[in-house]
Amino acid sequence: MGYTLAKKRVAEKPPRLAKDEIITFEKFYEIIPEGVKADLLDGKIIRDSPAIPMHADVASWLLTLLRIFVEQFGLGKVLAAPVTVRLAKYQSPEPDISFINKSRLGVIGESYINGPPDLCVEVISRSSRRIDRGRKFVLYAEHGVKEYWIIDPLPEKVEFFENQNGEWRGILPDEHGRLYSKVLPGFWLKPEWLQGDLPPVLPLLQEMFDAVSSRK
Repeated sequence: MGYTLAKKRVAEKPPRLAKDEIITFEKFYEIIPEGVKADLLDGKIIRDSPAIPMHADVASWLLTLLRIFVEQFGLGKVLAAPVTVRLAKYQSPEPDISFINKSRLGVIGESYINGPPDLCVEVISRSSRRIDRGRKFVLYAEHGVKEYWIIDPLPEKVEFFENQNGEWRGILPDEHGRLYSKVLPGFWLKPEWLQGDLPPVLPLLQEMFDAVSSRK
């Protein structure tokens, strides 16, 4: 299959860290229990607040859309948080959703993703807004993530960015308001889908499948 399941980490009481201690990825991975969402940014552990129902609902809905689309066309693997991504010695974010192209499945190791995903998705919450639009925004670009989506349920905003030489360029919607992915050809999102109840997954996917088939 190209990857193996991560080892189960024992959820022991984490050691007390000095206030200004800078830790490496190896220590971060050792002390954060399995199933706990946290980021290592510039050697500092950033713990996420528990997700509110709206955040969890949007993330689960989008994960379903992506997984079925990617499986339908054999494009690679879609993984959901908390999955550790090692970008550098002191940088290990955990995106809400990651996509790895089939040509790069070797970066999915036994315990973590060793290198940048092709796509990172963050569903913003009040506690994560500053980091998702700040430090993570910069790190994902600098370390070669090809595409970054920011999904902000509260203002019902969706933003797609593509990496151009280490800097993000916004992907503009088409005349129908669709934001098309560059790393997942044929996949799109519309900000209006976040308004009110989320639309059913299957009709949206069928429309995408039909559009892809018509271009072949």
